[in-house]
Amino acid sequence: MMIKILGPASLACTIGILLSVSSCENNNLKDKQESPGEPVTIATEGYQKAVIDSVNSFAFDLFRPMLADQKSTGNIMISPFSVSSALSMTLNGAAGETFEAMLAALRLDGKEIGQINETYLKLMSEMVGVDERVILEVANSVWVENHLQVKQPFMDDVRTWYKAEARNFDAGDPGAVTEVNNWIAGKTHDKIKDMLDGFDDGVAMLLINAVYFNGKWKYRFDKGDTKDEPFFPAAATPETVPMMHQGQDLKTASIDGFTLVDLPYGQGNFSMLVALPDEGMHVEELAGKMNQAQWNGWLDQLETNTHSVELSMPRFKFGYKKLLNEDLINLGMGVAFTGSADFSKISDQGLMITSVLHQSFIETSEEGTEAAAATVVEMGTTSVNPESTRKIDINRPFLFFIHENSTGTILFMGKVTDPLQ
Repeated sequence: MMIKILGPASLACTIGILLSVSSCENNNLKDKQESPGEPVTIATEGYQKAVIDSVNSFAFDLFRPMLADQKSTGNIMISPFSVSSALSMTLNGAAGETFEAMLAALRLDGKEIGQINETYLKLMSEMVGVDERVILEVANSVWVENHLQVKQPFMDDVRTWYKAEARNFDAGDPGAVTEVNNWIAGKTHDKIKDMLDGFDDGVAMLLINAVYFNGKWKYRFDKGDTKDEPFFPAAATPETVPMMHQGQDLKTASIDGFTLVDLPYGQGNFSMLVALPDEGMHVEELAGKMNQAQWNGWLDQLETNTHSVELSMPRFKFGYKKLLNEDLINLGMGVAFTGSADFSKISDQGLMITSVLHQSFIETSEEGTEAAAATVVEMGTTSVNPESTRKIDINRPFLFFIHENSTGTILFMGKVTDPLQ
């Protein structure tokens, strides 16, 4: 079952993997004219904050090489929350060298599996529904092929900590792929469709996480102010795009080589942080400097820097899909993809990860942002005070991060090089 939480009391959303998490269903996103209120603090224990920081480190280490890849000239977007949720769920079935390698790759060295699980449950239980103007839904599921004998403690763990929905499937049934794809589409409001083309040979289990986000800006853009204006892609001639405009007091900071501006949704628990390189600086240069310590530094600077801003920002909408095997192997979890993998906590039958597939979608307009992502882990058998007004014109490639402010959790991150793509 999926998590759709609406009221400020529910808050949930961070690390699921294939578990069909609970869902806080609110089909009518509230559109109140009165003030949306103030952000609600989600209190975290020290070990939970440490897990979140570690997962954010994993996010940056996964994202940087994607941006640096010369072949990745288009728009990019991933949900590190979705990827880490699915892999953390899988982590519950790993043992020995495989467990240690996955722990290190997720940048969770030294963390106990109980602390990791409790943190994900905390986020899923408290981030969803914290803001009634933001819909956040997280769903996890585990799909077991009919021939695999699964150990009950593993299934109990993913159900308890990740609210995973358990399904069985027959790999030889042509309709099984459609069933999985329909589950993903349903949990992402049809934003992630036809994710799987088929199953790998010897498929034994699927661990799936799906995340859906729909947030209205705290300060809306007026559609009447949107005009066709130039945007300057890297190493290309300008193109004309719909550019939104607004004048507002926003958190913003100018740092060596780039500008940050934070655009809040709803009451302010969630926001989109845009990092705009200065003219002459490529977005890849900025990406090469990103890490968890810098992220925390950015948030600290923004907290004390509110200014009057004249903002120009393009509407954009795109989807992205990537097989993450090579990226995760490069981060250190290569053994999990080999016949030497040890997932003995899942089954006595030899298992290995055969693929980790990620797909995402985002649309940002005058009203707000709609975003979704899904991650499928497929396993097979082995044999400050306002000052003068600043003008920020986002008319060239930029990075964006949708995050929850009180916990620092990054839900989505991406690069826009072409708003019309």
